[in-house]
Amino acid sequence: MEVYQSANFVAEKDGELEFGFTKIIIRGPNQDFYYAISEERVRRPITIDLDKLNKIPIDTDTIWPRYSTRFLQAPSPVPQDSYVKETNLCSYQKCPKGMEAQKRPLSDLVLHEIEAYELLRRHPHPNIVQYRGCVVSDGRITGICLAKYKMILDERMADSTPFDKDIFLEGIERGIRHLHSLGIVHNDINPTNIMFDELDRPVIIDFDSWGRKGQKLERGMKKGTLAWSINGLPYDYALFENDVFALSKLREFVSSVPLAESTSANAFQGSRSATTSTDGSRDVSDSFSTTLEPPVEGDRQSTTIPPPPGT
Repeated sequence: MEVYQSANFVAEKDGELEFGFTKIIIRGPNQDFYYAISEERVRRPITIDLDKLNKIPIDTDTIWPRYSTRFLQAPSPVPQDSYVKETNLCSYQKCPKGMEAQKRPLSDLVLHEIEAYELLRRHPHPNIVQYRGCVVSDGRITGICLAKYKMILDERMADSTPFDKDIFLEGIERGIRHLHSLGIVHNDINPTNIMFDELDRPVIIDFDSWGRKGQKLERGMKKGTLAWSINGLPYDYALFENDVFALSKLREFVSSVPLAESTSANAFQGSRSATTSTDGSRDVSDSFSTTLEPPVEGDRQSTTIPPPPGT
């Protein structure tokens, strides 16, 4: 047996966050998986004595969904310029008996994200992450193959190369417009979900919080990042305004750090950035115009998202 993943979790005590426990994911010789809890902080998982841990089996049927030929399969081996997003098993929790219906299995979350990528594969855009298919092992989806990008937004802003915030914001706006033209709401646009390609173009990544316009976000699904959501609350519905608000926050975010002088025409000149009115409410109405551009490249006719396997 070997340590496959591990993570430290915090807990609140007397209003302060402190170390709570370490969760260890263990892989057995036959690709069977277990999790264990240590009340001591584990700094080097390789030093853990696995024999002393209370190992609880993980139901892999709830982790890796069965592959359907409806989905694109990634090349094997995956290209070197790819990134494989794998399920974080440390988020696995065994449901108490009788409570299974109230908990979304991780496999559902994987399929949910793949649905977005399958639609975007038919309607690609340079400011949206490139999807290369499902990584399949023994008939199950064990990862999502995506293009590998150069750096995240924080790294780009810290880089010595001049950063044009206007070009950056224009690229993100174009990506959002494209999503909205397909009826897609990202729901979690924030600096950690923006990367840059080799041409220094911003790329929106991570679609595990997405939803169709107007869709109620179900229990157990990801609902955005609180610090970047309207009123700091989880989203109940997938609405275009969720992404519009995030764009206004991004504008504030990149403007609060000293940046290189812009060398291009300001794509947003003449439109108001997000402002705070006298009553404290935020105006995001002019973050970008409401006219949506058509999908870029690919088949423009069918925008139906394929149902999950087995339906």
